Amino acid sequence: MDHLTTQELESEQQIYSAEIISIGTELLLGQTVNTNARDLACELSELGISNYYQAVVGDNPVRMEAVIKQGLGRSDLVITTGGLGPTEDDITMEVCAKIAGTELVFNPEAEKWIRDRIVSHHYVLTSNNWKQAMLPKAAKILFNAVGTAPGALFQFDYAGKSRFLAVLPGPPLEMNTMFERELKPWLRTKTSRSLQHIYIRTTGLGESRLTSMISDIIHEQSTVSIAPYAEDGEVVLRLSVMASSDQTSEELKEIFQPVLNQIRNRLGEYIYSVENKTLPQIVVEHLSAQNAKVSFAESCTAGLLSAELASAPGASNVFSGSIIVYANELKKSLLGVSAEILQSDGAVSEECAIAMAKGIRSLLQTDYAVSVTGIAGPEGGTAVKPVGTVWIGLSECSGTFARHFILRGGRNRIRRIAALNALDLLRRQISAE
Repeated sequence: MDHLTTQELESEQQIYSAEIISIGTELLLGQTVNTNARDLACELSELGISNYYQAVVGDNPVRMEAVIKQGLGRSDLVITTGGLGPTEDDITMEVCAKIAGTELVFNPEAEKWIRDRIVSHHYVLTSNNWKQAMLPKAAKILFNAVGTAPGALFQFDYAGKSRFLAVLPGPPLEMNTMFERELKPWLRTKTSRSLQHIYIRTTGLGESRLTSMISDIIHEQSTVSIAPYAEDGEVVLRLSVMASSDQTSEELKEIFQPVLNQIRNRLGEYIYSVENKTLPQIVVEHLSAQNAKVSFAESCTAGLLSAELASAPGASNVFSGSIIVYANELKKSLLGVSAEILQSDGAVSEECAIAMAKGIRSLLQTDYAVSVTGIAGPEGGTAVKPVGTVWIGLSECSGTFARHFILRGGRNRIRRIAALNALDLLRRQISAE
């Protein structure tokens, strides 16, 4: 295995495929969620680098070496995350240096960086911190702007082919920052193409029904690939085109537009964004355009609807406030829901949802008001009103109405989907005016 010099990292060799290897026993045990692999996969996709394989391996040198070598045998680039800390089980740099055919040496620059960072944060400097200053003799060192563990980028011959091996830290903030500042700019020089996407976000349709409505459009595509994937309460369509570096944005728009128009004509009002914006963002934009205010009365969602809307920038300009009214007494005293409605129709009913929406709109003097009342379970359901029964009311100057939903899943999922349906009902009503 012949090691190449650091300068040869600037060679003209292109990178077409990359493999992601996440290192850490805590990942295998499920104690830590592997967000690094997801984030890197998205970044590689945007760069036009194919990611055919991902792996997770524990802090065992034999297994780590085997998995990394397997990746080098089939991909131009292997990216590892994790195992760069100061403890004894942090052995990634040592294993990767061995595979690359170089040795670890003490790096004075890294020592100074680690010392200054620990002192500036008022941490206690211990002897094992210097383990992170042991870096490969022949590799490009990757700077860590938010942590003490440097990364490294190797280039060497493996099984007769020139390969790259990038070693990144495990903490997501450190990994993402190092990738963005150190690795990504270099990767851009190693590919002459990029994968361009348009995201069509929909709600109100399940994945199977949506794909059946546009199945012919999906199957007819050659240049534009269409990939649906479901999230809680919505389905996203990802339209993708592999673009060359010399294609302009206008040229790409001409490629996407016919397919986008077909899907828009087919799905209509179920589409709430073609700019990859969230539903709360769209609702805030619509309300802002009308200079309108909204208020909420929440029972089963218990503030989730308010939290969803408040997650969007600019929500403070359109959101007046909300009231959580679990108890029937509060529905009566704060929102004016009559005792007759609560006795004859119940708290989970069309009549109650309408009264709640009217009440909060009158109380907070807003242009729009939305109410949510339902049975999230796991108990409380009946044959007439099973668990998952939700009524959503909407009140505005032209009148008040309510919509009935039967939602599936556990308690928290029912509450989340109820909040999303409430936002979508508000979106549709604003858009119709």
